[in-house]
Amino acid sequence: MKVNTMKRSMIKTLATGIMAVFIASPVANAAGGGVHLEPADIDVHDKMSLLRGAKYFANYCQGCHSLKFSRYNRVAADTGVSDEQIKAIIFTRDEDDKPTKTGALMTSAIPAKDAEKWFGSAPPDLSLVGRSRGADWIYNYLKGFHSDDSRPFGVNNTIFDSVGMPNVLATLEGTKDPVFRYDIMHHGHADESFTSEEAAKKVLEEKRTFDVVKLGLMGEDIVEHYKTKKEADDFVASKTVYRALLNKEEVASFPTKAEADGYVKENPVDGGKYKVMPKSAYSVVESHKISKVVDHLELVKPGKQSPAEFDRTVHDITNYLAYVSEPAQLHRTMYGIFTLLFLLVFFIFAYMLKKEYWKDIH
Repeated sequence: MKVNTMKRSMIKTLATGIMAVFIASPVANAAGGGVHLEPADIDVHDKMSLLRGAKYFANYCQGCHSLKFSRYNRVAADTGVSDEQIKAIIFTRDEDDKPTKTGALMTSAIPAKDAEKWFGSAPPDLSLVGRSRGADWIYNYLKGFHSDDSRPFGVNNTIFDSVGMPNVLATLEGTKDPVFRYDIMHHGHADESFTSEEAAKKVLEEKRTFDVVKLGLMGEDIVEHYKTKKEADDFVASKTVYRALLNKEEVASFPTKAEADGYVKENPVDGGKYKVMPKSAYSVVESHKISKVVDHLELVKPGKQSPAEFDRTVHDITNYLAYVSEPAQLHRTMYGIFTLLFLLVFFIFAYMLKKEYWKDIH
């Protein structure tokens, strides 16, 4: 009986785990925001790339962003340079206005209190951004800045819409303008794409309907289609019931709001509070919508670096941030090999011990 109970418990646990994986998958996919990310193709074992990335980060990023879980001498040890050589990328100073020591944490140049006062909130620490966002996200984010006059710093980002920081690499990259496209979306999927908003609007008028949807057990079901919103609203109104609530409890229901209001007026209650609320399982949605998205970015003003050179710069910064987020990845392959060798030796002794214990039975 106990064995069967244990088996049932194990099966339930396994089934729960499998269901959790399937449930979590769409959530994880949704986190990507539907934006296509070009692969960064980083290599944290490329020490020269890590050193270049550390230099660019110190020159362009560390003025605001810290790496408070990392130390300069750890970077030096992992990249094979001396503490004296790593001093070339240190520009911050300690409380006594002396150059930061190589064993210190990699803090930003701006004190957190001042940054919060100047910017509204302190720029985030980037020690773990490589693990939380991923290398592909960082790579595309750094390459995704474009001009946008509506933003405070005059730039926006294709990966992080309404970004709150300037394009600190603009002197290297130059200025890029967005080239937009207009997608006609149908239930979350793009049916057609156009280069002009006028052309998209013309097709939208031909395709669009106003759908009446009803919330069911398996989600929303479309029950009616109308060419105008008024027709759809009239249908919903005909199906809507208005409830008269007294102290949050329903006392009567009516097909129209006027009747519900009349009931409340004719039945006053001392110390009571009426409220008329519509109760409807229907709503109106547009079948098609126009979504304005950035199709690609166009370089309109070159920077100090060519596109190929800038791509390598971004690659190096991404590589460095991916390494800083988990320095152990430089050595964990070796740890894995040692662990497997230990398990192999342990298996031999365990097998010999098993043979010794069971020799009299067999």
